[in-house]
Amino acid sequence: MNATLNIYVAKQFFIGILTAFVVIAGVIMLIDFVELSRNFNEVKGISFGTLLVMTGLKAPSLFEEIIPFVVLFGVMNALVKLNRRSELIIMRAAGLSAWRFLFPGLIVAGLVGVFWTTAVNPLAAKAEETFNAKRAAMTSQSAAPGAEAGNAAKNIWLAEGGQTGQTKIYAPAADLTQRTLTEPTFYLFRYDANRVAEFTNRFDAKKAKLSDKGFWELTQVIDTPADGSKPLSYERTTVATTLTADDLRNATARKKTPAFWGLPSEIKRVSDAGFSATPLIMQFHRLLALPLTLIAMAVIAAGASMQLTRLGGTMRLMIIGAALGFGVYFANNMITAFGETGSLPAILSAWAVPLFVLLVGLARLSWLEDG
Repeated sequence: MNATLNIYVAKQFFIGILTAFVVIAGVIMLIDFVELSRNFNEVKGISFGTLLVMTGLKAPSLFEEIIPFVVLFGVMNALVKLNRRSELIIMRAAGLSAWRFLFPGLIVAGLVGVFWTTAVNPLAAKAEETFNAKRAAMTSQSAAPGAEAGNAAKNIWLAEGGQTGQTKIYAPAADLTQRTLTEPTFYLFRYDANRVAEFTNRFDAKKAKLSDKGFWELTQVIDTPADGSKPLSYERTTVATTLTADDLRNATARKKTPAFWGLPSEIKRVSDAGFSATPLIMQFHRLLALPLTLIAMAVIAAGASMQLTRLGGTMRLMIIGAALGFGVYFANNMITAFGETGSLPAILSAWAVPLFVLLVGLARLSWLEDG
């Protein structure tokens, strides 16, 4: 199979995937536009253009859920078109096996996965952050007098860890502009010889201000040691920190998952702070496994459509494709839930379904091709 034919087949698969993406993404954006229109119905002065921009900012994070379906239906679409133009029959008559003319399509699916993980996912994370900021700004502008200001927040939890110990912070209120916590409580932990965090003391302060120089400045502090000794009072004291103003803002925002490139550092930060990083590890490996997932979906699509494309029955093909797609989606979500709860190792949970689907698809193709 020469390079020209490889490029032609790859192009057909890419066009099929792109067409499926445009159709499915268009439907999702239309539904989301209507939903945003309802949500922002009470915001004064919001225009049609603003709603379109907000929909566009939110859309990339939604697309990540549908990309396996896009590849599934895109590959089916490509094979149906090749069959209608009798090109599959000609390639078969020329002695080409299914493995040989499907290979360029599998490469395309894998490259789509790599591109999505490394480029689209960070873009989606940034777009979602911008969407949340714009929504918060519009909501605060339209809030009734006396409502909470955009730079104020309540019930803040912060945590960090280092080489010697951990610090966990709670504050009932915070001012993001001034980077201050109101009536915060600092819980200090130190690692023992086995790196087990042991509670040492608690600081209850009137106020804590985050400095640019790497420390919290606490005022009117009561220091309560863990050993039960008499509490001490300080007018001022400092607590070293690696937290920044961005960390403070993020702690007050909606819970969000970092982009692919930021996940390793976030996993380390969360682990050092003494929290479980399992959901982040799951997300990291799911993104790593995305190229394999899309290749597996392409193999499944080929296995479901190769025989049907010879016999006709496009509607039957679409029904089978939808059933396969939702089956894989359900299985993946179920295994992911087991991984996030710790019932299964995170890495196994992220990679198990793509590997299983790929093996099943290869077995189906082998049966169709070799009997």
